[in-house]
Amino acid sequence: MAVAPSLSWLSLVSSLWTAWAWWSLPLMLATAAPTMAADRQGELCPTMLCGSVNISFPFGIVADHATDTNCLVIGFQVRCSNNIPYFGLSAYSPRILDIFYDNSSLLIADVHMLDDFHSSATKPCHSPTNNSSSKVAPSFSISPVNQNMIFYDCVEPPAPAVRKSRGLVDTTCGNRTLVGVTKGPDVPGSYFLEGCSAAVAPMLARPGEVNPANYMEFISGGFLLTWQLPPSPSPVGKFAIGIKNIERIAFIGYWSKNCGTHHNSTRT
Repeated sequence: MAVAPSLSWLSLVSSLWTAWAWWSLPLMLATAAPTMAADRQGELCPTMLCGSVNISFPFGIVADHATDTNCLVIGFQVRCSNNIPYFGLSAYSPRILDIFYDNSSLLIADVHMLDDFHSSATKPCHSPTNNSSSKVAPSFSISPVNQNMIFYDCVEPPAPAVRKSRGLVDTTCGNRTLVGVTKGPDVPGSYFLEGCSAAVAPMLARPGEVNPANYMEFISGGFLLTWQLPPSPSPVGKFAIGIKNIERIAFIGYWSKNCGTHHNSTRT
């Protein structure tokens, strides 16, 4: 005679797991909090000076050719070369001039852009070809307090009327490479000039009239970035997933003990 499996064993296991879950929840959260803090606060990365800049959480100095970056937030790597901090690991990374931890911002300078204005054996003097924003990591934003320099590299020198209306001046590379300053946002296409390619470089200039002829000084003076840390996984969410897995295990154990045994006895 087939006997329907009793649910009392499953009910008992479920009750025990529920009681354990509610009893251990505060302990699990308390244990998870320091672990998450260690992940987010980069406590394994010691606070260090690179030149005169203090490098601490969320930033961390990464040694050349290092592969272990567990002690810092990805995207906040700093390379310290000859006591000069660089934002990122590329050879063309911007230089860090200062970090303001109290308001999550930093001052960086795209100093490699200055090399464009000097002739070399492989490349003549030219205007920058890439926007500085292309070197900014996803967790960072260019602050709206900056102004923008627009560099033009033209096939032919623009007409005097165009130069005047846009406030353009020549760079050291000649009258086909020009620069202007605008307070407007960096909107793609808004700086279009017929017959010219354009590149945008932010700058943190003092209030008042800005002379674009001082572009090298403005590049060296840098521009302001702000950052937001990526969200951390919730320990409560991890706990809920763990409980679901426990319930599945309990059900499998119940099925093996009762239904599986009953099924085998029926077949024999």
